[in-house]
Amino acid sequence: MPAAMRRSRTGPLYVVEHMEEGLGEWCRLEYIHMCEIVPPERLLFLRWPEGVEPAGLSTAAGSSGPPLVTPQGLQELRSMLPGEPGYEAAASSATPPLRALPSWDRICLLDMDAEDALEPHDVTKFDALVFGGILGNVHELGEGKYGSDDRTAELRDLNFVHRRHLGPMQMTTDTAVLVCHMVLEEARCLAEIPFLDSPEIGESVAGESAARDQGSQEEAQGGETAEVCMEGFRYVARRSAGGGDWEPALPKGMRELLIRDLDNDILGQL
Repeated sequence: MPAAMRRSRTGPLYVVEHMEEGLGEWCRLEYIHMCEIVPPERLLFLRWPEGVEPAGLSTAAGSSGPPLVTPQGLQELRSMLPGEPGYEAAASSATPPLRALPSWDRICLLDMDAEDALEPHDVTKFDALVFGGILGNVHELGEGKYGSDDRTAELRDLNFVHRRHLGPMQMTTDTAVLVCHMVLEEARCLAEIPFLDSPEIGESVAGESAARDQGSQEEAQGGETAEVCMEGFRYVARRSAGGGDWEPALPKGMRELLIRDLDNDILGQL
């Protein structure tokens, strides 16, 4: 059954190990964005919080079906994967999330500490990509470098056969999913993807949105702006409407959330 499900998909399975209590607005917007990037049937959320309806994510994204979810984490599921000791016993009663997972040697962890970067030819090596703890508190180390809480560490301890990184800077989880999609499913090398590092994201008093790369000398249009700097984070860059300036690819509603919670230190809650 697992092999048949893998053949039925047209791309890799994107697996997110949910590491937050409940489902906050920040996570919800990111997860909706993921449902817009890849088909929800190729999204699997682990440690899914009890009582949260996953169909709301895909509905908001305009997709037909909900993503796969399970309250179990990858550590609990590993022994039940194809080729593992508990597979035969679990196969007869396996849930759809478990059936969607490939064997351990076909799973790759996205890890900033990995030696190798993700490349387009990796699409033949992996059937699933695991994201978890990629977004954490960022600390400035000086000389333009940043560190983090390394929340990926608890997944790294599972001893993955394959690990890949997406560059030297932190990414939000939906950005990491977007970048992996561009590399593996659009065959674009990391060097070919336009990025914005530490962008300033704001909204003018008149309501006109603006996002500027840190260090830009251009003034935002539309008068006085309220801004938050996503210091230490890297985003995929896209042209604004009408082919204007580059701006970060954000989930719908994220800009407004950042501005609304400007005084609440939302980044400190991550």
